[in-house]
Amino acid sequence: EDCPWLPHRSSNRSTSNGMVAVTRTSLLLVIVCLWGEASAFVPNSAVVGGDASCFVGAKGGRKATCTAAPRSSQHKFGSANTGAAFSLRMVGGSEGKAGEEGENLRAEQVLRTLMSVRSKESEKVAVVDRMMGMRQTNADAMQELLDAMLAEMNGVSPVWCTLRWPVPPPSYRAKLGVLSRMMVRVLDGETEPRRQRSAMAQFMRQLSTSRGIWGLEREMITRTKRQTSMKEMLDRTPQDLETPKYTVEKEFSDWEIRNYEKFSVVSAQMENSFGPGTFNALAGYIFGSNKEGVKMKMTTPVINTAGSKMSFIMPSDYWQDTQKSPTPMTGDVKVETSDMVEESSTLAVAWFGGYATKDEVDKRKKTLLSSVEASEEWDLVNPAGDPYLLQYNDPFQPPWKRRNEVVAPVKRRAPAT
Repeated sequence: EDCPWLPHRSSNRSTSNGMVAVTRTSLLLVIVCLWGEASAFVPNSAVVGGDASCFVGAKGGRKATCTAAPRSSQHKFGSANTGAAFSLRMVGGSEGKAGEEGENLRAEQVLRTLMSVRSKESEKVAVVDRMMGMRQTNADAMQELLDAMLAEMNGVSPVWCTLRWPVPPPSYRAKLGVLSRMMVRVLDGETEPRRQRSAMAQFMRQLSTSRGIWGLEREMITRTKRQTSMKEMLDRTPQDLETPKYTVEKEFSDWEIRNYEKFSVVSAQMENSFGPGTFNALAGYIFGSNKEGVKMKMTTPVINTAGSKMSFIMPSDYWQDTQKSPTPMTGDVKVETSDMVEESSTLAVAWFGGYATKDEVDKRKKTLLSSVEASEEWDLVNPAGDPYLLQYNDPFQPPWKRRNEVVAPVKRRAPAT
C-alpha cells in the first residue's frame, strides 16, 4: 500500500509483464541514484577521507574546500545567507568517525553516522552529545553546523533519490532524500530558518536512538496516523518529570474539564514571543543559579501566559509555601502561586500534538473557547481572557511525540431560572 507503482497480484500475463517492467524500472532508478556514490555501501568507519565536506570546529571555523552541487543554488531549507560554499552534493567520503575526541564536526560526518543502521549507538550518542555541548558553548557554531546540514540535504540529486522505495537502498543520497521528505512533512510550509534548524536538530536527536533514517520515517508515519486521544498524549508525557496533580471531571471528544490542586511556579516576563532568554533564565534557576545554589529536578509542563510570561512548575516541595523556595538571583525571576489556578481550580483543557506555532495555538484557543461557550454545563470565568499554553516536552522532541494543551478557567453554569 506504500508503493502505488506496484500492481496488485494477478495471474494473467499482462500483470506479470507489468511487474517485470516495474522491477527493471526500479533497478534503473536505484542505479541512477547510486551512480558515482561508491562510498554508499561502505561502513562509516571505513570511508576514506576527502575534501568534499564542510566542517564547523570548536570556534565555528569552516573548511574552505567544498564541492558545490550543480543544482544547489536554490535553497529549500536553511538560512539564505549560508552561501554557495554550503550547497553541497557529496561526491567523496567522510574523514573517519564523527564524534571522536578532538575532531571537528562536519555536516556530512554527522549525517552519515546518525542516518546509518550500521553505526553503533555509542557513536551516535557521542555525536549528539557533542552537538548539544556545542549548543551550550558556541551557539553560532551550532547554527552554522545545522545550516550546513540543511544545505547538504538540499543538494541531493537526482530527484529519484527523494522517492520512497519499496526496499530501502543503502545509499547516502537516498537517505538524504528520506530526510528531505520528513522535513517537508513536519514543517508543513514553514520557512523560518529557526524552525528549520530546530527540526533538523530534533531529527538528529531522535536518530541517536533509532534504527537509521528509514526506521525513523516509518515511526513518524505510524505515530502521525494515530488519533490524538488523551491516552496518546499521556504516552507522549515525560514519565520521569513531576507535573501538577489534577482529576478529570468531564470528558469530551477532544477536550475535558479538570480540577487542579494548587501548585507554584517560577516565572519571568518574555522579551519576545519566542523567549529563548527567558527559558534559559528559568532553567538556570531550577538547575542551581539561585542565591542558595539549590539544584532542583526539572518538571513539566512549561506554561505560557498570553505570550508575555513564561513559567516553570516548581517541585512539589514548594507548592504549599513559596517562601521556602530558593531565592532568585534577580528580581526578573519570581516564585509565585500559578495564576492558572488562582481564578479557578476548574479548567477546560484541549490537547494537540505537533509544533505549537502561533497560528496553531491561536486556532486551538479559539476552538476551546467555542467549545466551552457551546456547552450546556460550563461557562468561562473570564470570557475576554486569553487561554494558557502548556508544553510538556523538551525542545528536541519531534512533532509526532509532543504534547501541547490550551487551558481556560471555567465555572459550572448557573441553572436557568
